[in-house]
Amino acid sequence: MGLCLQGLFANNASIGYLGKDRSCYDVKHYAITVKIDPSLKRISGSNDMAINVLSYTKLLRIDLMPTMQVDYLSFDGQAKPFVRKKDHVLLRFEQALKTGDQHQIKIAFNGAPRVAEHAPWDGGFVWSLDDYNRPWVGMACESLGPSSWLPCKDHWSDEAEQMDMCIIVPKSLTGVSNGRLVSVQTIDSNWHAFNWHVSSPINGYNISINVGAYTHLSDTFKGQATVDLDYYVLDYNSAKAERHFLQVDKMHQAFEHYFGPYPFAKDGYKLVETPYWGMEHQSCVAYGNQYKNNAFGFDFIIVHESGHEWFANSITADDPADMWIHESFTTYSEALYVEYFMGKQAANEYLWTQRLKISNKAPMQGPRGMYYHGSDNDIYYKGTWMLHTMRHMLNNDSLWFATLKQLNNTFKHSIVNTQQIIAFFNQATGRNWQAFFDVYVYKSQLPVLNLNVTEGKDGMNVYHLKLSNCVNKTQLPIVVKMPSGEYQTWQLSKHGMSITLPNNFDWISQVKAQYLLDWSAYPNEAEL
Repeated sequence: MGLCLQGLFANNASIGYLGKDRSCYDVKHYAITVKIDPSLKRISGSNDMAINVLSYTKLLRIDLMPTMQVDYLSFDGQAKPFVRKKDHVLLRFEQALKTGDQHQIKIAFNGAPRVAEHAPWDGGFVWSLDDYNRPWVGMACESLGPSSWLPCKDHWSDEAEQMDMCIIVPKSLTGVSNGRLVSVQTIDSNWHAFNWHVSSPINGYNISINVGAYTHLSDTFKGQATVDLDYYVLDYNSAKAERHFLQVDKMHQAFEHYFGPYPFAKDGYKLVETPYWGMEHQSCVAYGNQYKNNAFGFDFIIVHESGHEWFANSITADDPADMWIHESFTTYSEALYVEYFMGKQAANEYLWTQRLKISNKAPMQGPRGMYYHGSDNDIYYKGTWMLHTMRHMLNNDSLWFATLKQLNNTFKHSIVNTQQIIAFFNQATGRNWQAFFDVYVYKSQLPVLNLNVTEGKDGMNVYHLKLSNCVNKTQLPIVVKMPSGEYQTWQLSKHGMSITLPNNFDWISQVKAQYLLDWSAYPNEAEL
């Protein structure tokens, strides 16, 4: 998710396991209608799913959690019997559906969806009131899954290629979702509907619902592609938002520079004020940071959640076990934002604020097929330092930043896994990173730098260095600026090495700033 994980999310093995009854079809389009009733804290509506059959099957599964009821189900326009299970709906067919066939499944539903006690970490709906006691509704379900409120195929490996969303809300309120606003229509004297269209592939947990007394502000980012910027904020925050959101243009500048053009220009970019901190809902970023900047002068939520448009929404992991792909690159984008506007030294200082939050309790890569969500923040902060370490190991910024752009171009609007990312970096940089990822992604503990110093002659010391807790092929290039001004490079590995340097030569602090290592073996770490 777009924020720090706090505690272990409950794993949902049923959603996580992609059985034959779901792998047999691909979702092409969702047409969702949902009526939001804040007074009752209930929703009702329908989802018309266009699917393509991938393999012969007599069973289809549609996910929907037990808090929601099914009112009606049709298959290709005809009422269809179904079996209601605990967390899904099962359709049985006497004649197998054939590979390549296309079908329409429409499910009408209603209920009181789960309420999030601490969104976005604890997923569900947020039924809140604004400062004037008017209804203010939000929803975030990354950790919970969209089947907590919507009948759908609830698996990260399948994205609807397009989506239409109709949000029906009380006349005094505005309903905001992903993509572009197509129309507003009157239902009756009490209700009206906001119709939105998404033209790009969208993951189910990114489908967004926002209801409030919103004012609409707009702007334009003119980069390699023109991006419409839309802001939906509570009416009494309009002036504040107009000033504060000027930094959105800067965010787009920096991220276009490092990652390439905004990947959802057809759908536009939105910030929507929410009663919770934030979330990376595609083309509809949830914003709830109360218009505050951090010590580095920017709004963390705007930068981080918007970074997810490139990493999570465009490049999407196929299983939550690979969520380090989302969070590591996005958290690293914060440091690059700082570097773009404030320089490399400021970026290093920013990285150090993150370095202190690494725990190394569990591998960043989790078990697949069980909807696993990690137990700590390492997919954020260990991940960003892992990428920072890669940059210094490569020691070629031109190639490094070209690789980040190529990554986004290669996997734009694609679903990936960890091994695909490793293979990409191997190919793009011309070196094998498998051992590197084996240590930093698949193991919990960091490589340890073992350092002993012996006194030499004529004011020189001998530094004896060796890596431990690493795989055999792990090597880190240690680049040292010598007293002469020249740079020398040594390959640090588990086999050890020795460097003779002046006894007053401070180079360890430079190495510490470049690499993610466990420095506990260094005797004077407190002095660095």
